[in-house]
Amino acid sequence: MSSPDALKRDLHRSSPNGSRIHQRPRLEDYPLHTSEKLRFADTDCNGHISNAVFAVCCQNARMELLHDPHRVPIPINTQFVIARLEIDFLGEMHWPGQVVIGSRCDHVGRSSLLMTQALFIDGRCVSNARSTVVLMDRATRRAAPLPPETTLALRGFCAPPKSNGAVQSHWPGQEE
Repeated sequence: MSSPDALKRDLHRSSPNGSRIHQRPRLEDYPLHTSEKLRFADTDCNGHISNAVFAVCCQNARMELLHDPHRVPIPINTQFVIARLEIDFLGEMHWPGQVVIGSRCDHVGRSSLLMTQALFIDGRCVSNARSTVVLMDRATRRAAPLPPETTLALRGFCAPPKSNGAVQSHWPGQEE
């Protein structure tokens, strides 16, 4: 499990002269790609896309994966719920436009998964998001263990072998 310092090391690499450089994710680091149309209604008083829309784009892409029983089967009496969301804003988005969301699973635990996502405008990463998503039993409202077929399906959406590893989604205290 990575520490917060390891996360910082992954996000900021040292150049040969010792200065820090920021390494942004690439779309090819994410096995699932979805897109969203940016609307005029998404703009804020500053003329750019509101930060809440970044979260909505991530949610739509997350749900496209986690609520498709053909991709990720789950028991009928369960559902995925988000337990944590962290967003890093790296750039602005403007209307009109199209945003591409890259998604992947970085870790699959006993009853939860850590998902990393990135938003891209014209190939440029404008945001990173990391979320913890838990499988919940609808009757007890408590975490439910991931069945083996769910775990296997989620592992199919892990980072490709040659990804740049720019973002890790592990926080202290997360389940293994």
